[in-house]
Amino acid sequence: MAADQISRSPRWWAPERGDIDATVAQVGFNIAQMIIPVFLLAPLGISREFSIAHLLPGYALGFFVGSAGLTWLAVSLRRTEGRADVTAHVYGNNVPAIISYTLAIMVPVYLQTHDELLAWRVGAAAVAWTGIIKLVAAPFAAAFRRFIPVPASITVFAAAMYSYLALMLLQRVFDQPLVGLVALVIVAASVLGNVPITRWRIPPFIAAWIIPLAVGLGIGYVRPAWPGLSLGAPFVASLGPLRALGLAVPYLSVIAPMAIYQILQDIASVEGAAAAGDNYDVRSVVAWDGLGTLLCGVAGSVITPVVYAMHPPYKAMGARISFALWTPVIFLLVVTSGLTIFIAQLFPWPILAAMIAYVSVGVGLAALRRVDRKYLSALLLGLVLPTGAVVSAAVNSALPALKLSAANPAVQAALNSSIYWSSLQGLGNGFLFLVLVVAAVITEVIDRNFGRAAVWCLVASVFSWFGMMHSAIFRWKAQPMYAAGWLAAAVIVYSARWWRGDLEPAP
Repeated sequence: MAADQISRSPRWWAPERGDIDATVAQVGFNIAQMIIPVFLLAPLGISREFSIAHLLPGYALGFFVGSAGLTWLAVSLRRTEGRADVTAHVYGNNVPAIISYTLAIMVPVYLQTHDELLAWRVGAAAVAWTGIIKLVAAPFAAAFRRFIPVPASITVFAAAMYSYLALMLLQRVFDQPLVGLVALVIVAASVLGNVPITRWRIPPFIAAWIIPLAVGLGIGYVRPAWPGLSLGAPFVASLGPLRALGLAVPYLSVIAPMAIYQILQDIASVEGAAAAGDNYDVRSVVAWDGLGTLLCGVAGSVITPVVYAMHPPYKAMGARISFALWTPVIFLLVVTSGLTIFIAQLFPWPILAAMIAYVSVGVGLAALRRVDRKYLSALLLGLVLPTGAVVSAAVNSALPALKLSAANPAVQAALNSSIYWSSLQGLGNGFLFLVLVVAAVITEVIDRNFGRAAVWCLVASVFSWFGMMHSAIFRWKAQPMYAAGWLAAAVIVYSARWWRGDLEPAP
């Protein structure tokens, strides 16, 4: 029966309707997000020409290799299980890492040295270090997955993509309200409402891209300028990033938490795929992501990829495997032809944000279906914790444009008196670690595993001491008060076993 299903289905590389939609969305996401550093660094005086030539091309190579590995895993699963409905993991660049590595690594290096080449080399070396950490962690990823309670990993998955992604990007529907609302209504009616577009059932994301794009062109909001073809390699021919690995070590305070966060997202993505019926080996997924990330850095990119926690909504949309092949192929052609900025203009943020609305809803629904009702308190609390990271990222992005620095005592005082900056920093730095720990503690307490809950508090205390949580700086004794607080929490949660005689799990 299973073999017949595959024999009657199209070849895995042949795009179906869902694959076409997924390819449109993925090409748009990756191109639009990839150019974020270009605009973040422009106020400092780093030219757009330098950024486009150095910061971006290498991502295409790492993205292609990582995507090829994830595609191969999906094809192998399809053959092993004899199912034609296997969906590949969704791969792409990571907005939190893009912002963090640009603002917390490249900007300080440039401000200290006024050397744009050095800032680029250290930024690319940071991406290479991220890939190394992922590759080292890959053999242990299955053990991590077994140790982390499923409700906690699903909560991390939902917090990363439902809360953080939506809060960061969904408001951009209104960058141009007419374009954004047209795109949002098409997505809401055709995808969320499941209303076919004409009797030919036009792929909804194609319509949600082309129609509002035509509106944007008509009102003059979208004005693409043709730069002409300019062939180039998907890498920068320089050993600078490798030679800068040592120079990037002081920035492990930024790199290590971001790398571990991405590993956790990879694990959460595997959990999301399992919830949708596709069981992947988490070690292989993390390893391919690590290899792709390492190649991005070695090739000179300051942009790091990650496995998106979008598997359930993409599967529900009808995406299978071919999108994971065609997306990096198209992306590679765009980058090597010198058309990155031109194509980016054809995917304005109001349209992409409308697509993100669908992704966010799909991730949220998958999380609610996967988590047992008795653990919903852990999930709901985890969904609000990324708020601090969202506000912190917005402020950190705005300050350089205003030629201000959060390190300035006067700026810090103003932020503390207006938006409680120090508290937001504690909530936002390493926020996915915080989501993981809080959700795991609540899950273990509900199951009356007080010892395991206390262990999670101890883990949080160690992370806080070294600056992996609640701190932007990786160092000894980074956040002693937070560490003490989590130690006290460990004592309290462990002593809960004696509060009552009833040790049965909560209903």
